[in-house]
Amino acid sequence: MSVTAETAPQSDAAARKRRKLWLGVGFVGCIAGSIAFAGPFLSPVLRKHCLPYLPATENTIKLLFSELKGARGPLIDLGSGDGRVVIAAAKQGFIAHGIELNIWLVLYSRLRSLLAGTSSRTKFYRADLWKTDLSPYNSIIVFGGESMMSDLSVKLKKETVANTDIISCRFPLDSNVWDTCSMIEDGHNPLWRYKQSSD
Repeated sequence: MSVTAETAPQSDAAARKRRKLWLGVGFVGCIAGSIAFAGPFLSPVLRKHCLPYLPATENTIKLLFSELKGARGPLIDLGSGDGRVVIAAAKQGFIAHGIELNIWLVLYSRLRSLLAGTSSRTKFYRADLWKTDLSPYNSIIVFGGESMMSDLSVKLKKETVANTDIISCRFPLDSNVWDTCSMIEDGHNPLWRYKQSSD
């Protein structure tokens, strides 16, 4: 038997071993990549205040800015998602900021704003709304979860300046803390408007 014939089975075995190794590496890489991508979308469930990503409808955005007609000054969207509200605000003439914990949505929002031609009037930050100072903003938009509205009402009352406009979508602020200026029914997406008093 020749040397070549003897080494052929060994070469096949080595090749199979390498293939298995690369398949294993690829599988682990896919799992790690999936966790890295999906983690920011799933992690809200693990927080005290669950705030899942639910994009605003076009009609909600239209109603939102009809309520803010005449308002100016810097605007912030708390939990800005894919950036659509912030971009719409920039198109309405606002300097608009969005804060969002999901880094993929922050990056996507920045790209979307660039493509929309509004990047000079928008900023998107990966930030926790509970650690964000809201006092610089004259207009605040909230797409909150029901469980967070009581704590958020207190934060807004403490940090906002006189005549700040607040639009809360889907759920109202705490009526023990804020008086409603107006309310619009929009199917499953009602809007409430509030204004910080000048007292």
